[in-house]
Amino acid sequence: MKEEIAATVFFIARLAKKHGKVERAGREKFAVALTSVLFESYKGHWYPDNPARGQAFRCLRMNKSCAQDPVLQQACRQSDIDYDDLGLPREITIWVDPGEVSCRYGEKTTPFCVTQLEGQRGDGEFSRRINNAVERASSDYHSGTSSDEEGGNTICRTEYTGRVVVA
Repeated sequence: MKEEIAATVFFIARLAKKHGKVERAGREKFAVALTSVLFESYKGHWYPDNPARGQAFRCLRMNKSCAQDPVLQQACRQSDIDYDDLGLPREITIWVDPGEVSCRYGEKTTPFCVTQLEGQRGDGEFSRRINNAVERASSDYHSGTSSDEEGGNTICRTEYTGRVVVA
């Protein structure tokens, strides 16, 4: 769980860095708070032998119906960071699963792997993979449909039903 949470925090902090409104000290304070919040949130919801179990609970999601993820809000409050200053994409879903962190930008796009951790510890690719994921999530790429076009009944938590592998 430590590596997956570290990858998630690093990914979100890199998105915030790219946005440029939160100084380094603020991002570091936010990262510490987010790490703590995620550890507390995921206790009792982490199943290495069955990674899909509890997946909806470990999902961070922002969209039209839920503009701010409650877990990220809590980390912002604890670190005195304005949520909007993170500059996160308007529609993004991040799944934090045993062995893998995945992301979907928009509501109808294909999820992609931020990083896969099982069997790849110390492979020197961690930072590069997350940087590539940051570029993909923060690009101007937009899906064909967004939650604006879905009728607005989207829930804040969702279940991702497939595993994404690194190509």
